[in-house]
Amino acid sequence: MLDTMLKKLVSDGIVPGISYAIITPHRTKQHVIGMKQFFPEKVILEPDAVYDIASLTKVIATTTLILQQIESGNLQLSDKVQDFLPDFRYSEVTILHLLTHSSGLAKNIPAYTIESKEDVYQYCIATPQITPAGTDVTYADANFLLLGYIIEQLGDDIETQVTRNILMPLGLENTSYHPNSPHTCVPTEDHPNRGLITGIVHDFKAWQMDGIAGHAGLFSNLPDLIRYTKALLHDGAPILKEESIIRIAKNYTPNLNRSRGLGWDLVPSGDHFAIYHTGFTGTFMVIDLSKKTALIALTNRVHPSRDNTIFLERRDQIVAQFMQDLGGRT
Repeated sequence: MLDTMLKKLVSDGIVPGISYAIITPHRTKQHVIGMKQFFPEKVILEPDAVYDIASLTKVIATTTLILQQIESGNLQLSDKVQDFLPDFRYSEVTILHLLTHSSGLAKNIPAYTIESKEDVYQYCIATPQITPAGTDVTYADANFLLLGYIIEQLGDDIETQVTRNILMPLGLENTSYHPNSPHTCVPTEDHPNRGLITGIVHDFKAWQMDGIAGHAGLFSNLPDLIRYTKALLHDGAPILKEESIIRIAKNYTPNLNRSRGLGWDLVPSGDHFAIYHTGFTGTFMVIDLSKKTALIALTNRVHPSRDNTIFLERRDQIVAQFMQDLGGRT
């Protein structure tokens, strides 16, 4: 049933193509189906095609780096954002609030002008707090943009830290912020100002930051994301300690409107939670750490247009089916 639902995203014309993997303790099943693009010409999807993974950057890169800094003793969840970014206005907001999207910061600032890398930082500083910290979970890019700035306060630039501390230890040779071969990348949107976006980050704020940001910017492919996922499933080696993995799937917002772990969203799975995250371009991952199962799905649902809400409905149904088939639900 799960395979059928994934393949129907292509056969029903909801996405041009899909690269997906279903991981169980005994088997990893991979499929690549459909087209790489429809526009300006049709191109078949290759097995190693590289995708703009959008907000999966938040968990693959940013959350991992934050956890590594905590392991090294350079950071605590209770640390105040102002300790690292004095320009930030809200003294009670902590690293934990940013990681769980419970900072109270607004989802966006309508009509805010962003024309440079510096403008993105000023956007984060200008973002108003609409609810008190720790009272509501509301997804906002500013949370992970701020975490990206904090990471850079603690060491090298994000790109260098991600390469040294995540990509190289895991041997992720096709994951980067700037793909060496854009022709291997799956195109995203046919944008009115930018044209057909291929091999360059789709997200506007990340684009203004030369493709490197705390909330978006990474490109990757199915084999690399399988490697990353299997590292989490097998106690994190060599990138995270087992206790960090356990903390990822802990519910840090038990009395709020949504259940959030560290960086990841949470999906109930029997007596525990599976971790889950999506990307605007059409990517999503769900991992049941206890059951040692996972689903990785990569599509370019914004190609050639982002006007594709049916994908979101189907995605939710697919995640529910995964949890029914391979999660901890009884």
